[in-house]
Amino acid sequence: MQRLIPAFLVSKKNIILLLVFVFFFSILFLNIYKPFEDAHFFEFWAKESLTPTQYFITTLIIVLCGITILSISRLVMYLLKNNIRLTYLAYSVWIFGEILIMSILYALAVKIRLNDPRDFFDIAPQAMLYITLILFLPYMVSWLYLSLQDKKLHLARMVQMSKYIDEENYFAIQPDKFNLIHFNDDKGTLRLSIKFNNLYYIESSDNYVNIYYENKGKVARFLLRRSLKSIEDSYADYPLVRCHRSYIVNINKVRVLRKDKEGIFLDLDYLNLPDLPVSKTYSEQVIKLFYQ
Repeated sequence: MQRLIPAFLVSKKNIILLLVFVFFFSILFLNIYKPFEDAHFFEFWAKESLTPTQYFITTLIIVLCGITILSISRLVMYLLKNNIRLTYLAYSVWIFGEILIMSILYALAVKIRLNDPRDFFDIAPQAMLYITLILFLPYMVSWLYLSLQDKKLHLARMVQMSKYIDEENYFAIQPDKFNLIHFNDDKGTLRLSIKFNNLYYIESSDNYVNIYYENKGKVARFLLRRSLKSIEDSYADYPLVRCHRSYIVNINKVRVLRKDKEGIFLDLDYLNLPDLPVSKTYSEQVIKLFYQ
């Protein structure tokens, strides 16, 4: 439970996909299963005689309120992902907090706004049960789907990387493509062009990245407004490897892979550069690439 969650769970694209999936699944679930007509769980709603159209509009409003809460929650998670340790335990607690907040707000709305005669502590547990049931399946399906897509991406990247490692003259074969690497900022404006062989590694820094490269015999640093994830996606066909949530390394600059009691580290071929840590999430991929 202390392992960090996969990075794909907190990427902007996947968060949006999750919210869209939850929205449509919730609408279908509520209108097919019709929990609001179950007097055992929602006695107040069961007393109301709603037409199919009224029922649909009611469920749509409820789902929109829930999606708004989830959107705010996931936005906060996305903004804080580089500043907090999102372990499996922390992620589970976060999801529980989302369900708890939605249950409390729903119970308050029914109790105060709609004058439900039941006690608040009778409404809230019932709301929590159905919200959990509604979210469980889309959360699990999304996790499995995104995990499969991420594994496909890593597999394709590993196959591509093996070409760079196995073919010593790869750069001589395709000099035009890999002679220079160009970095644009998050608005698409070109900010830096360098020889790829001079690039050492890229470090995440909030909404920016630090690009470390050799210039005139010394290592220079260039600050670029862009996320590390977008760098990883944009240069997937280059021999750049994600070794940590905060680092991408030029695999051709790694000279030693060192494993000790503190973890796995990559030693670069420049004396004054720090050793880069390899997190458990990426350790298997890095080790396979390094020893192929």
